[in-house]
Amino acid sequence: MKKILVFFNILCIPFSFLSAQISDSEVLLTISDEPVLASEFLRVYNKNLNLVQDDSQKNVDSYLKLFINYKLKLAEARSLGYDKDPVYIKELRSYKNQLTQNYLTDKNVTEELVLEAYDRTINEVKAQHILVRIEEFESDTLQAYSKIQAFRSRLINEDFDSIKKEIHDGKSVFVEDLGFFTAFKMVYNFETTAFTTNVGGVSDPFRTKFGFHVVKVLEKRKSKGQVSVAHIMIANTQKDTTIVAKDRIQELHRLLLQGENFGSLAKQFSDDKSSSKRNGELKPFKSGQINSVVFENTAFSLTEKGAISEPIQTQFGWHILQLIDRQAVGEFEALKGDLENKVRKDSRSQLVKAKMLDKLLTQYELTGLNPNLAIIQANVIRNTTDDTWSFSAIINESNPIFSIQNTTYSFGDFLSFLNKNKKSINKNWTTEFIVNKQYKLFLEQSVFQYKKDNLETENQEFANILNEYREGLLLFELMQDKIWEGAKNDTIGLNVFYNSNKENYLWPDRIIGSVARSSNAKTIKKVRKLWSKGKSNQEIDDLLNNRQQNVIFSSGEFELGQSPLPDSFTVSTKSPLSKVIEENNNFYVVNSKELKPKSQKTMEEAKGQLISDYQLQLETQWVLELKSKFEIKVNENVLQKVNNIISK
Repeated sequence: MKKILVFFNILCIPFSFLSAQISDSEVLLTISDEPVLASEFLRVYNKNLNLVQDDSQKNVDSYLKLFINYKLKLAEARSLGYDKDPVYIKELRSYKNQLTQNYLTDKNVTEELVLEAYDRTINEVKAQHILVRIEEFESDTLQAYSKIQAFRSRLINEDFDSIKKEIHDGKSVFVEDLGFFTAFKMVYNFETTAFTTNVGGVSDPFRTKFGFHVVKVLEKRKSKGQVSVAHIMIANTQKDTTIVAKDRIQELHRLLLQGENFGSLAKQFSDDKSSSKRNGELKPFKSGQINSVVFENTAFSLTEKGAISEPIQTQFGWHILQLIDRQAVGEFEALKGDLENKVRKDSRSQLVKAKMLDKLLTQYELTGLNPNLAIIQANVIRNTTDDTWSFSAIINESNPIFSIQNTTYSFGDFLSFLNKNKKSINKNWTTEFIVNKQYKLFLEQSVFQYKKDNLETENQEFANILNEYREGLLLFELMQDKIWEGAKNDTIGLNVFYNSNKENYLWPDRIIGSVARSSNAKTIKKVRKLWSKGKSNQEIDDLLNNRQQNVIFSSGEFELGQSPLPDSFTVSTKSPLSKVIEENNNFYVVNSKELKPKSQKTMEEAKGQLISDYQLQLETQWVLELKSKFEIKVNENVLQKVNNIISK
């Protein structure tokens, strides 16, 4: 987008505002018979009105001249084939794809999910669950559902550990204590059920891609944030039979209390080799990310950086922890960008997509249900030898399966989609499940692709923004080649231009010295007196600013009339010290060491301004050439209507 900012910054306004006053088809002007609509000019004029610094250019006729110059350059870019350049086409395509995404999501749903995710980031829930595994494609769920219903009753009325010991097998039934967790740690519908179930309550059975669950919520609390710790671990099992883990950890703890370095002891003695080489440091973690409640609780109980815990025991061995850092959960604005990114990558994104799909299906008068699915299910054939799909002879592949506006999608199109995506199909899935699942994907992909392909004709705002970039990119490349780089590299032309315009490249009157500024007249008088006695800026600063800032010094080379010199300052030939000058409730004194009168800048010293001026001359000459090359016709009647609209 940076490229667009260097030329006409064309922005869009609601198109309905324009169409109510001037028709979409009214042509304001033509350039070599290519029409330019009045509605486009009005849109550009209104949005750039506040950006134009020169009031004279706000006059419609003056602005029209700028607009015509802009359109002439675009006509030249196209005549030279810049719009056919593969690099240009690639960059435009990339930008279009990026811009399109903003018009294919439901922003309201996204914002709601981001706010919800933040609430579930600053809060934690502690839960247990029972899962009855069932494959995603299974449609006969009665047995599994009946089983989870029975387990729910037991979870309400019986001891959790007893239930786990009896029914958990790690294959078809899972009974797990999940500890505390926050947003994005579980699949979304599981997370939502846990956060919306009351403490002490057990949810109704619900299904995820893993099977049927019930969740019991034990506790809810504010998030503890994130903690970073280092640890020394002595494993429960030792190769050296003379080492007793508990005794060794107590020995190390005594050494730490005596002042020994934690990192050195971790490197030498810790059995966690993955962290010992980093002085025992572990990656930062939040609640629920460590597979040990006692380890997590100990880490979060440390409050001061460098604090060392008492020895603790986990299922892995004995540990001593040292606090490196603790961070509370950030404010919403600080986390918003990260949360938006997580929502896009999480299963939540499917909710956003589903909402948008519903809107598009309504717009295109489609439905997710299709009577042709039963025909497909009955007549699709899977060749297991080469894993391909085909239709029986009863199906005419050219027949339509559905239509979006004037675009028809056939049975053959769906079959191609089926074969293209066969790697995503599980061999255990039933044909009915495969056809239903793949059809949903085919419909979704087709609808979104149609929207992408037709967005420029369906959405005027999108069309305007894309056209800004399309034209802006063309103009940037042309100006880069024709004017900007051309002027820099034209050493002969620059020399001629410099010698013809030397009077424009002069050093103004300057002084070399110091300026003192204070809001107190007595202070500035003290500065003047001390300067007159030969005291340096540093000596005066030490004397007058020792308790508070009473005076500020600026030293160097300064142009007369430019900050930090006061506006009314004039150089005195009698004394290097000026009188005390009062301006805008501040007081100044100037200590002039040297006066540098107006002088000629060398070409090198004037280079920046010189190139800019030369570019302007080249561009002015070039525009005159373009006006001779391209015929311009302005429709005076339409221009009058434009004037009338703007003057209201």
